[in-house]
This record gives sequence, C-alpha cells and structure tokens, in this order.
Amino acid sequence: MKERPSARLILLDPQDRLFLFNVHDPKVFDPANPFFDPFWVMIGGMVDPGEEFAAAAVREAGEETKLPVIGAPVWVWTRERRMSWRGTDVMHRERFFLARTDRTEVDMSGLDEKERSWTRGHRWWTADEIAASGERFEPNDLGTRLKSLLRDGPPKEPIVLG
Repeated sequence: MKERPSARLILLDPQDRLFLFNVHDPKVFDPANPFFDPFWVMIGGMVDPGEEFAAAAVREAGEETKLPVIGAPVWVWTRERRMSWRGTDVMHRERFFLARTDRTEVDMSGLDEKERSWTRGHRWWTADEIAASGERFEPNDLGTRLKSLLRDGPPKEPIVLG
C-alpha cells in the first residue's frame, strides 16, 4: 500500500467562514467509497519530501487560491484513512491546520490540469450552513467540528478523527 502524507487547511475568513472546494472525479475516487459523489473539501494536498506539514498547507493555499495565510497555522486534527486513488490503494496520513486569511477573493489560476478537471466549484461556508446542508463534506462531521473549533479554540493536542 502506498502512503500519502497530506496537509489540509481549515482556512477561515474574517467572518469565520470556511473556504471549501467542491470536487468530483470518478477516475480518482473508488465507486465503493461513500464519497464517490461530489463533495466539499478543504484546501490541501500532498506533503513534498522534506517539507513540513504546516508549510505544505500554506503552500497549497497559495497554489490553489492565492489567499494569504495570516499568522502560523495551528495543527488541530489528524487522520489516517485508506482509499482508492486513481486505482491504487493509498493510506492517507492527514494533518488539518487552522488558519486565517484577511481576503475572500479567490484566484484559482494556480490549479494544475488534474485539479481543474475535478474541481466543480468553491465557496465560503459558515459552520451553521455546513451543519444544515444536505451536501457531502470531508470529514463527514465538518459542521460540528468547525463549530467546536470556533467556540472552544484549538485543542491542546491534535484530535484524531475517526
């Protein structure tokens, strides 16, 4: 099984809204996976060899949206999960970082061809909108988890997501 270290950014705007991409690519996601249908996902991607996870999350924000990250990202969640990625069994080792930006205008010109092919849209979401939505989010309980982060602040140690 191939391992893929990944960094995700819980990027909040000044109104505490979370930036998410809507993605779907049947060639990437296994039909047996419950996320085969389009879903909403945070900024992020693979950590390059020798790169720190937090630096990768900030780099991905710059590449994917051109949004600046204000201050140091804080590691709040971690997760390991298996999934099919382009026909290969992959163990994703993810770290999620809480960060802020002072802008909401997004420039997606830095998305590569593959990223553009599976990106269906983007928007800023409040925690209440996510919790009330019938759409799919990654992780599944994102609305509840985001509400907790906003109410309680970052945990002392990263929370392991199920």
